[in-house]
Amino acid sequence: MNQGSMSGFITYFYRFGDYFMVLLYVNLLWICFTLLGGILFGWAPSTTAMFAVLRKRIMEKNEPIFSEFWKVYRQEFLRANGLGLVALVVAYILAVNIQYFAVETAWLFIAVRYMIIAIMIITAIMLLYVFPLLVHYETTLYHHIKNSLFLTIYQPVRTIVTVGLCLLVVQILAIFPVFIPFFGVSLFAFVVMWTTYYTFRHVERRQKEIQEELENQET
Repeated sequence: MNQGSMSGFITYFYRFGDYFMVLLYVNLLWICFTLLGGILFGWAPSTTAMFAVLRKRIMEKNEPIFSEFWKVYRQEFLRANGLGLVALVVAYILAVNIQYFAVETAWLFIAVRYMIIAIMIITAIMLLYVFPLLVHYETTLYHHIKNSLFLTIYQPVRTIVTVGLCLLVVQILAIFPVFIPFFGVSLFAFVVMWTTYYTFRHVERRQKEIQEELENQET
């Protein structure tokens, strides 16, 4: 092995070790701050803070993890809980409806049941986008929800990749359940933030190209 190969191996090994420790630490912070908020009022701001920290790492902005986590947790506490409340209410309504229509055998009820299942899947995919949107863009909660639906529908390939990677994480954690307490949440968040971050960049580049084309046509 030549010196260049050895140097590259050491670099990749260092980056792997760095991300390993970051994911471990962020997962611990997520658990602690979720409990700090009494679980119900802690999970959403903790999730938002976790995505914010991981976004900075993906962008190679290595800011102090705890201070960044705590800052976002405090700043986004109300807005994140508003988003979390909406998610819980929607999940509850869909769960109640699916249970109600599950016992009916008429074709109309079966059709409605499958429609509810489709809505549940779309809602779950939207949740993959909405927290990264919350930490990446400064806009209203309504626009975050609307944009998450837009990305779910109009970026199908990237959405499928994100879902596929999440399913891969599920498979890995199912094979090695000992890692769940240490990486069960942060590994999911990293995969989602990584794929969605580059999706955002792709959409931004495309919007810029369209804007330039329109400006050229006007001139």
